[in-house]
Amino acid sequence: MLKKLLCVAIALVAMLSARAQDPMNQPLPLKQEVKSGVLPNGLHYYILHNELPKGRANFYIAQKVGSTLEEPNQLGLAHFLEHMAFNGTTHYPGKNLLNYLQGKGIRFGQDINAYTGFDETVYNIDNVPTSDKALMDSVLLALRDWSCDIALETNEIEEERGVINEEWRQRNDVDFRQLTKILPQIYKEYQYHQTPIGSMDVVMNFKPEALRAYYEKWYRPDQQGIVIVGDFDAAEMEKKVVAMFSDIVMPENAAPRLYAAVSDNEAPIYATFQDAEQQVPVIRICFKTDELPFEQRNTIGALIDDSFVKPLIASMINYRLQEASQKPGSAFTSAGVAFTQFYISATKDAFMVSLVPQDDINAAIQQVMEIVARACKTGFTESELARVRDTMMTGYEQQYNERDKVYNTPYGKEIIRHFIDNIPMPGIETEYQLAQMILPQLPVAAINQAAAQILTPTNQVITISAPATSTLPTEAEAVADVNNAINKEYEAYVDEVITEPLIKKLRKAGKIKSKKQNAALGVTEYVLSNGAKVVVKSTDFASDQIMMQAFAEGGKRSYQNKDYANVLMLEDAYSCTKLGSFDRTQLQKYLAGKHAGVGFTLGRATNSLQGMSSVKDFPTLMELIYANFTSINPDSEKYEVMKTQGISQLKNQEKDPSFVLGERISTARYGNNPMMKELTVPILEAANYKECVKMLQKDFSNAADFTFIFVGNVDETTLEPLMEKYIASLPSKGKPSKVKTYNDMAVQVGQIEDNFTLAMTSPVTTVFDEYTNTGLEFNVENVTKLDLTSEVLQLVYTATLREEEGGTYGAGTAGSIAPLSKQWYIVYQFQTAADKKDRMVKRAHDELVKLLSNGTDEVSFNKVKEAALAQLTINERTNKYWFDNLLSYYRGYDLVTGQRAVLENMTLADLNAFMKSLNISQNRIQVVCVGEEAK
Repeated sequence: MLKKLLCVAIALVAMLSARAQDPMNQPLPLKQEVKSGVLPNGLHYYILHNELPKGRANFYIAQKVGSTLEEPNQLGLAHFLEHMAFNGTTHYPGKNLLNYLQGKGIRFGQDINAYTGFDETVYNIDNVPTSDKALMDSVLLALRDWSCDIALETNEIEEERGVINEEWRQRNDVDFRQLTKILPQIYKEYQYHQTPIGSMDVVMNFKPEALRAYYEKWYRPDQQGIVIVGDFDAAEMEKKVVAMFSDIVMPENAAPRLYAAVSDNEAPIYATFQDAEQQVPVIRICFKTDELPFEQRNTIGALIDDSFVKPLIASMINYRLQEASQKPGSAFTSAGVAFTQFYISATKDAFMVSLVPQDDINAAIQQVMEIVARACKTGFTESELARVRDTMMTGYEQQYNERDKVYNTPYGKEIIRHFIDNIPMPGIETEYQLAQMILPQLPVAAINQAAAQILTPTNQVITISAPATSTLPTEAEAVADVNNAINKEYEAYVDEVITEPLIKKLRKAGKIKSKKQNAALGVTEYVLSNGAKVVVKSTDFASDQIMMQAFAEGGKRSYQNKDYANVLMLEDAYSCTKLGSFDRTQLQKYLAGKHAGVGFTLGRATNSLQGMSSVKDFPTLMELIYANFTSINPDSEKYEVMKTQGISQLKNQEKDPSFVLGERISTARYGNNPMMKELTVPILEAANYKECVKMLQKDFSNAADFTFIFVGNVDETTLEPLMEKYIASLPSKGKPSKVKTYNDMAVQVGQIEDNFTLAMTSPVTTVFDEYTNTGLEFNVENVTKLDLTSEVLQLVYTATLREEEGGTYGAGTAGSIAPLSKQWYIVYQFQTAADKKDRMVKRAHDELVKLLSNGTDEVSFNKVKEAALAQLTINERTNKYWFDNLLSYYRGYDLVTGQRAVLENMTLADLNAFMKSLNISQNRIQVVCVGEEAK
């Protein structure tokens, strides 16, 4: 649709292939480092040497097989089959594969997993140590087993039915119900009437032979792709893959792999869904288009269309929508557009307009569609295109700069998309070259001509999901709202161009007072003339990333309870302030094309700015820091818009079971402590914006309160003059402010129980149990041991609550220690059915008591210890790890020094002794929400 308009782009691309008659249809080569091939039996393979994480590899088997291949009496078999791959194969009976991999530190759920979609099923085993050659070969054998040797034993099938039923129960929330209700209304094709989890009637009753027949029919080499990415010899791995998979037999007379086509529609389709638990109305307006044929997707023309032209158009419209939503009188709270697939189908694309109305649905549809139609009919301005083009180029530049710092997982996912959908993967070197050649030359006239073709009178689909109490437009009204906007005449848009600087005049620069090295952490510590502290950890973990946080002691605990409404609204109030004379819309325009930004966070015990930038835009990050300390100004108009929108979005939240449960858990844990409440309409209405702004200005009034931490590719010779200019010059009292503590926000002690029933559209029972006590020092040894205890408990619950009882899809566990109070916590939470509740609650408690009383075994201990060591090895080479841990360290809590030694030296006896020292008999908080059918 769009590519024929881009004459300039075509001429540029022709330079890449001078002999090509039609350069736009030239196929793009696969990233040259990827070794790929097709075996005689039809199986595809892709192998890429990549060195991040060091010494690790990811293995995938992608199948072009999903729920659209199911017949009506098979709904759910594709997903059921995915589960069965972990319940026994020819070479790994029962749970042998999981036990073996977990014993090597490879975690089930995080590193070992799979998913089933409408047209694909993908299995992965990640973070495999490449130094263990036997393990690498074993993982490759597991992929072969998944391709053709899943055992599908009857007893394992029967035991898995309950697990999948509980997974369905856990998923069956309002969003899931909305999808399953809407799909049959917008698709004629039955393949799109069910989500991949399928029909529970089929799941609970199909005969095992039906699953085996489905497996034999569809799991075959011509539909499979092996993807392996990691730190290994790619040529050697290619030989192993060819040897391992070549003898798999391709069935004769195999069923053709067809993709369900989606019907066109002349008249608009109007579909609605209402539910008591839906929080706000959500409207989606789609204009359907045909997906490009498979063989045409990996071409230069498709890449230009999908990676340049469409994103530019969507970005410019989204900027307009965002700006309009922040103005008084806006009929919608949020809106956006996207070029995407039509809901869930692989054969139909769509231009989708999504919006959340303020109150009046008709008015919101009209206003949003008028903004979209005006853009498509009258086009965009040169300044709008320049902003989004610069932003896009910045993204490509950063990806190019980070080309040697890409981890295995993004590469694996990109190759899978290439195999399944033929999405181009030429490599960032080629994409960046194309972007440099094409983006600057794309004329706004060509973009405008392309945009003019988007809104069509046919293939329109309008869907509305809304609370049960909402009054919905009639079909005629909704269709008229859309088409009246499309047919209306508009004046051309006038864009505001930002030319002023963010900072008009800087204060006098300060000086570096002292500088010293912390060799143990590999950081440089500065003290500045105004008393501010600066900590710098220069790393090579990412080539074009600098992370920043500036923290001061304070947080929620430094405010009195009478100020709770302002405290709970403080982050929202910050988002509605100006920096200097720039409101947030103008600031966004000022930052277009720059990779830099900051945000404010109010924690329990700290106030902080957190930000990030590229190396090139580091001076802009420093500007933003300076502006936050010197020129936070009120924007009452924007705050009132946000407040009105917030009330609209929150007014129905008491109908949401997850909100109700969260409030009950918070009350059980913290009593009536107002600082720990969830945000509600009364709190929003009680907050005073002027007081919030004063609180923010006070928080940033004394630079001596703050420690500034920079982690990443920081050049200290570049940093130091910027530090003196932007940080040492900040207002200061010369010494830190005294922080008063009014609120410790500790978890309540004693035996607290809250068991209640709640009406739900799809009833589910949730169990929350927390055991607390005091006496554990907050240090690296105790934190590590409590983490491992939580991980062992997770293994126990997977084996008992999930596998033996079949009573839950999974239980979450956690353990932590509060730094100040030394109060420690062990928490678990799971969902189940009401009739299983009593048995599951007792089993969960009994298993915890047994674990803490008797300790764990060598096998489980090795699983969690090896996994922890593996993750530490990966994390230590990331900026995020140091970003988080340096904050703790400079607040006085060292969780870094000796962390590896603690893990490496820990024995089973050490962990068991620790667990036996934990007394859970005194303090227990239990919240059980029993769902019952809403009447």
